Amino acid sequence: MADSVITVDGVSKKFSKSVRHMMLYGTLDLTAGSFGIPLARNRLRRGEFWALRDINFEIKRGEAVGLIGANGAGKSTMLKLLNGIYMPDLGKISIRGRIGALIEVGAGFHPMLSGRENIYINGSILGMKTAEITRQLDSIIDFAGIEEFIDSPVRHYSSGMYVRLGFAIIAHCRPEILLIDEVLAVGDARFRRKCLDHLKQLKENGVTFVIVSHNMQTIDGIATKGIFFDHGSLRYCGTPGEAISHYEMKMLGNDAPFPETLIEGSTKPGSLRLVKYFKDYGTHDIRFEDVRITNAQGEPSESFASFDAATLKVTVASPSETKTRMYCSFINEDMTVCMGAYMDISLKTGIQTIKIKFDPIQLTTGRYMVSLRLYDEYLTNPYANGHFGYFSVMKGGCVETPGTNTPYCWRTPEVTIA
Repeated sequence: MADSVITVDGVSKKFSKSVRHMMLYGTLDLTAGSFGIPLARNRLRRGEFWALRDINFEIKRGEAVGLIGANGAGKSTMLKLLNGIYMPDLGKISIRGRIGALIEVGAGFHPMLSGRENIYINGSILGMKTAEITRQLDSIIDFAGIEEFIDSPVRHYSSGMYVRLGFAIIAHCRPEILLIDEVLAVGDARFRRKCLDHLKQLKENGVTFVIVSHNMQTIDGIATKGIFFDHGSLRYCGTPGEAISHYEMKMLGNDAPFPETLIEGSTKPGSLRLVKYFKDYGTHDIRFEDVRITNAQGEPSESFASFDAATLKVTVASPSETKTRMYCSFINEDMTVCMGAYMDISLKTGIQTIKIKFDPIQLTTGRYMVSLRLYDEYLTNPYANGHFGYFSVMKGGCVETPGTNTPYCWRTPEVTIA
């Protein structure tokens, strides 16, 4: 608890489905409160629903946390509760540290004032002194990249310019805790890259931040913890890779939970062992018969250097000719997805081997599993899944690894079917 900067304890939040009910219940609650009448916050009234229900988690100083889930899962509501925009109906939230938040495009900006004037207003709201804002003004404008329009009213700004200016201000207010919603998706690719690079720098400096995003690459590349929300409930809190797996299975599977099935024992000589799979996920019409990874000489191997060539050989059994898409990724011991790619595979009836060549494999030092998922061509129907392990990589030469164990440039693998 000593290192915790955010503690969420039994938090629930409810909303009304209609404006009429919202106005009515708001008036009743204010009236009851003024007379000291206790409110029944633990039950729903007509027209209400739980946006979040009994949420518990803890964030330690310096952690980067990604909140993921489908639209309406409760991610943004949770972020607004953390920022104090909403108050919980049940439970308690404890925050220790100076907060900076970028939650909605244009939030906190006065449309009739210029970008320069809004920098001073927003900086003051975030706790910056006027002298501090003046000292960093040129840097804020340069970071936002809107020098030409800085003295124009912000009502003429595009949504992307709003986000640029808002993030630039927050980046310079030196927050201890940073809250960011999906607003970064509005900016162009170059600015998103600049923002992500800045977030990584903040993480190295010990800043705690919570980010909501539907971009799993962003979450996987920068987060140290992942929290998966589903229909207002917290379904998983742990490593980003596992949180993403739960999210993807929810999106591409049914609504049932997918328990992990651990597989004991060995398989064929030279083959990777099936470590686990999700038994109730997928139709299993197509089966993985054998998975092995070979070196440049075509021999099964469990040890590689970063710049070695490696070929993943996946033998599958298909009951018919089928167009599929296969997702292949490598997962390290922290359950972080280090790299992954989708490949279009046309299967014939019977048993065949898919060869995926990585030249080089370009992973950094560590022990890895191979995660395989096979879908139909539209990514709507899952056929099979499995985690196969293990093999190790020793870092040879210089491999640039921004983010968590992720290579700077991974060449598209060469795929053949035999």
